[in-house]
Amino acid sequence: MQETGNKISFDTAKTLLVPAEMYERGVEEDYLRFNGMALSAGETAVASEPRDGIVAIMGIPASEWESFKHRYERGEVSVTSPLLCVAARQGRRKLGLGLDLGRKRSVNIFLTGDNLYLAVRDGALRMAEVFPDNSLDSLLYYMQVVGRSFALRRFEINVGGEGADIAAEALRQYYKKVRVVVKQVV
Repeated sequence: MQETGNKISFDTAKTLLVPAEMYERGVEEDYLRFNGMALSAGETAVASEPRDGIVAIMGIPASEWESFKHRYERGEVSVTSPLLCVAARQGRRKLGLGLDLGRKRSVNIFLTGDNLYLAVRDGALRMAEVFPDNSLDSLLYYMQVVGRSFALRRFEINVGGEGADIAAEALRQYYKKVRVVVKQVV
């Protein structure tokens, strides 16, 4: 979990994205359960505000949520996820890089201490996943699997987060358009 200004970002593998027009408030736990991410005892489900027509739903420790719940209910803070940031069309603009992801083919990767967030865009969002292992071997494996569905050699690969330089260097052995875009957690 990271708090930046009035935004709280939760780093959790129990994250999924729902189109805003299909999102129904109050059934967040059901969305997670129906997608194979049932909450454990001591966890709660929270949802972000819509961004680019997408809502992130996350399963987080209830103890972490308790300290923010009242501020959230009063509208003093909002909730987000690194997955929402890598999937959003204006993701890098929001991170201060001034680039629009919506017009080009891109794979956007964000590494945290525990997870790897990956989104594929080809004019529109094609896939967005959280992988609960951010090791270099796993990243290369995930990219190989994703590459079976997309011709990634023609995509721009954007890497950010913890260890982005090392990950980008490894990816450059397989892809031509790899760059580091953000080095700190969202």
